[in-house]
Amino acid sequence: MKPIPMKEVGNKNNNKGEKIMSKMELLFRIKDKDECSNMGGIAIDSNGTLYCVKSKQGDSLQCLYVINNYRSAEIKKEVVTPSYTYMYGWLGHANSLTLSDGFLYVGTDKNYIIKLNASKLSTGRYDAGEKILLKKKVKQNDGKYKLTEVTDISISSIANINGSKFVLHFSKQGESKTNRIYFNKEVKSYTEKTPKGDQDRKYIEYSSVGKFEYKYPDDLKSSIGEHAPQDVYYKNGYLYFILAGKDKKSKQFKTSYILKYKLGNSNCLGYDSFTSTDKNTIKFEIESMHIVGKKLVFSVNESKKTIINGKEKIVENWDAIYITRDWVLAYQND
Repeated sequence: MKPIPMKEVGNKNNNKGEKIMSKMELLFRIKDKDECSNMGGIAIDSNGTLYCVKSKQGDSLQCLYVINNYRSAEIKKEVVTPSYTYMYGWLGHANSLTLSDGFLYVGTDKNYIIKLNASKLSTGRYDAGEKILLKKKVKQNDGKYKLTEVTDISISSIANINGSKFVLHFSKQGESKTNRIYFNKEVKSYTEKTPKGDQDRKYIEYSSVGKFEYKYPDDLKSSIGEHAPQDVYYKNGYLYFILAGKDKKSKQFKTSYILKYKLGNSNCLGYDSFTSTDKNTIKFEIESMHIVGKKLVFSVNESKKTIINGKEKIVENWDAIYITRDWVLAYQND
């Protein structure tokens, strides 16, 4: 892939975070399995194990890929051979993954997240996972409050801050086209009485507590056009938001943006944009990311036009992992 020149990002205390354009390299592609063709979230643990999920259209089935030692994984004709794959039916759209204390958390784009045992998954052992519901306190007729399942709000993005503390994106927050609303939340526990006795349950409370709005930088606000939020990532006090922009002519996602903020500060410190230089690319949509040292690793939902047996075809099974080796936004702060 042809390198894209990089500009330095300036230190900003206003909302004019500068744009950079970084060089990216293809690491490998991840083949579809059992019609799971939509690339979603990724996460990488301290041992170099990469986790990613692809979902089937309609979100009825998901494939979780585990790639141990992703830097030296077996690659044939650009396609990686995963260490393990696991099939699920309740990971939803799985657009967001995050790791904490040996567990993998999945943002499902439904009213719950799934907690999986990462140490099991990385050693070939299936883990069904634990559902952590979104609940809110509802006042009852007797004046007391009861934790009740929220059914009209979904959790589309999740990033671990520390232990049980997370940054979450809830849908249906009345966001404008030029801001993002996130919530700082903690996974809590309660005891539920069941026919089998008392059961410990985990939940996330839906409320206005921890709400924070992050604004787009001024130049991006005026130029981005139609777009969709993808994922959020946290590291060392900073948040990174991914946006996918639609091409005006084709109406396909072709340019993606990663914006950097200090946690709790609404002003953008800088942002990067990525697009394919291959003229045959139909779609190039960054879904999720992880930072390893100074390196950016990100997943892309990608498709392209190609010629097969003399006829033009669209190749959908083209999803990939890309890297930027020395990413300015990974280490240059405010």
